[in-house]
Amino acid sequence: MKLWLQSGSALAADNATPYGRLYEDSMNRRLRASARPGVTVDVHGIDGTPHGKDRLHASFHQVTTLMIKSALRAEAEGYDAVAIINTFDHGYYELREVIDLPIAFITESAVHLACQLAPSFGFVTHNAAMLLHLGELTKRYGVAERMAGGAHLDMTYADFPKMYDTPGPYLDAFATAARTVIAQGAATLLVAGNPMNMFLLDQDVRDIDGVPILDCCATVVKTAEMLVDLEQLGVHRARTGLFAAPSPEDRAKLRDMYT
Repeated sequence: MKLWLQSGSALAADNATPYGRLYEDSMNRRLRASARPGVTVDVHGIDGTPHGKDRLHASFHQVTTLMIKSALRAEAEGYDAVAIINTFDHGYYELREVIDLPIAFITESAVHLACQLAPSFGFVTHNAAMLLHLGELTKRYGVAERMAGGAHLDMTYADFPKMYDTPGPYLDAFATAARTVIAQGAATLLVAGNPMNMFLLDQDVRDIDGVPILDCCATVVKTAEMLVDLEQLGVHRARTGLFAAPSPEDRAKLRDMYT
């Protein structure tokens, strides 16, 4: 099985985001431990990291476009599924219109697994806008009533490389924010964006005061594996309503827009 993990950042290829190499290396370490034997997981970035991609709607549009361009290669290169590791689940409807592969989204996968593992969950995000957008996603996924609350760390991308140089203050800030979310009633914690999730894994922080932190990146990998298994058993995604599949002619024209 081959899984294509699609990031909404350029990763190490983008000199404008110095955390890229740290983040990419961290993911590769975790993915080797997360994927089951026989599963290959490759991480792909986009062509440049748009300004404001973690908070601005106009940037979201650009991220989605670049992610579609990148993910279109997955089918041609023989991948079995695509896993989106962008916190906002960009391309949720659009990708289903242009490729037939099973697609797993990191936040959708995480909130649904959180609901199986605990009666309630809460987010700790790296900025305030992220928390607002994630609250909207829980409504789309029908689990808003299970979201106990959230807190943010008031961080920017400039903080990500600093976390590894001086982890102590960032770990303390995370613990304080997490305790706020726990006090709001969260029985499990979800961390967004994924660079912060990976940092905590690298620091071997798996819970706060006994409340577990769900590894969202591992969750989307295991979800993608499951979707491929189900596909092979004849269990397919719906192709009506908002998941309607375009005609072959329309799909060809859509793909031409992105190639």
